[in-house]
Amino acid sequence: MLAWVAGPGLAGEAEPRAQRPIALEEAVRLALEQNLRLAAEKLNPQRAATAVTEEKAAFDPTAFSEMSVGNLHQEPRQEGWETKRKQYSAAAGIVKLFELGTQVEARVGASRTRSGFRDPPDELVNPAYEELASVTVAQPLLRGFGIRVNTARIAAARNEQRAALAQLRHVALQTVADTQKGYWELVFALRDRDLVQRSVGRAEELRQIVQTRVAAKALGPQDPEVQQARTELSLRQEQLVAANEAVGRVEDFLKVITDLASDRAVWRMALVPTTEPVATAPAVDPDLAVEAGLLNRPDYYAAKVAIETRDIALDVARNDLLPRLDLQASLAATGLGDTVPHADRSFESLDSYQWSVGVRMEVPLGNRAARARYRRATLERRQALLQLELFERQIQLEVRNAVRQVTTNVERLRAADETVRAAQDRLAAEQLLFKEGPAAPIEGRRRTTAQDVVFAQDALLQAERRRLRALIDLNTALVELERVKGTLLDTNNILFVGDLEATE
Repeated sequence: MLAWVAGPGLAGEAEPRAQRPIALEEAVRLALEQNLRLAAEKLNPQRAATAVTEEKAAFDPTAFSEMSVGNLHQEPRQEGWETKRKQYSAAAGIVKLFELGTQVEARVGASRTRSGFRDPPDELVNPAYEELASVTVAQPLLRGFGIRVNTARIAAARNEQRAALAQLRHVALQTVADTQKGYWELVFALRDRDLVQRSVGRAEELRQIVQTRVAAKALGPQDPEVQQARTELSLRQEQLVAANEAVGRVEDFLKVITDLASDRAVWRMALVPTTEPVATAPAVDPDLAVEAGLLNRPDYYAAKVAIETRDIALDVARNDLLPRLDLQASLAATGLGDTVPHADRSFESLDSYQWSVGVRMEVPLGNRAARARYRRATLERRQALLQLELFERQIQLEVRNAVRQVTTNVERLRAADETVRAAQDRLAAEQLLFKEGPAAPIEGRRRTTAQDVVFAQDALLQAERRRLRALIDLNTALVELERVKGTLLDTNNILFVGDLEATE
């Protein structure tokens, strides 16, 4: 719904602007749906998920195949030596790494070899067709052994995904807080402009009274009261210009953070807040508020996830200190014949096979690189723990300051109400005395001048502005309290899609 109005301003400079009513709930919804920073941040968990998939791919089986052709030609060194050989071979298989660190290779292959001899042996199979099927297993027993070590990169990538979700929630909290604070600042700017506009009206009324007295020759044209009234009106008009600028600045901020600015026509519209600020606040227990902050703050959660990642790195570095001791085993069945069918029958009979079992050990002399990595991982984990403890203190400080601000602003608002009432009574009395004119004052009653009225008007304007500032500060303090507690989304009934524990 749009309405066309002329915004308040100096005479002759106001232009009609379409009004765009907006409630606080709508502003928050638009920010969550359309804010560009938040939209960019939403891509980070998806990007982190691709890293998890990438690390899991290390355990995907890999198929391989190979083909070769070889030719040998040499002078025989003695009788019966091979002088020529031509070989064709092909093989295929699958290699897979398991989470325990086990690597298994299954291979099948075949070859054809034709040899040339100056004096060939009588029992020579030529050409020779050979078939092979084998399984090879390598299992680390010390370094590289264990599910935690071999899946460390997957676990670290999952933690990065959890941290990305926490950061997204943190940005969502900050976006909602900035939107709500901007909304209340717009309420302040508009109402402050109204206060200044009323002060312009009062200054104009005072100037007219003074001009009437000048016309009646009760005051001279150069009387100080005449100049005082003119100066007061000019000052209030100057304040109105500044108030208009403040309204435009806050309006633009709200249009950008909600991305209403994507519609160029909105730049020419006046945003009209429809949600009233609250003037009271419930009592808040600082200790319970701190507990809520430690439980709900996504940035604190991300700091704890970082420690888990450091624990993983420390376990890997500790495992790297061990020597490498690998168990290696293989089993193969072969078949040989002068034709393919003969080779098939030989292979199927399983008369020809071979197996082997052994260990291979590597011991780095000095092992300085592994020791340095372990030392660094230990220091980084200790550093992360200290940073987490520092973060706890920071949360305690932020929450307690926020609670204190709420209490302070409630008291400020209460005191400001009293100040405004007193200033209103003072101005009413000064205006009444001033309107009585310059006649001789009644005994015991002083004579009121234009300057007295100006002082009273200024006192009322400042009191009203302080009350308005206290009211808006109370509402922004309530927003800040919920933000530092990490509960701002919950208190606004916002369902955040992307549970921090979803990827655990």
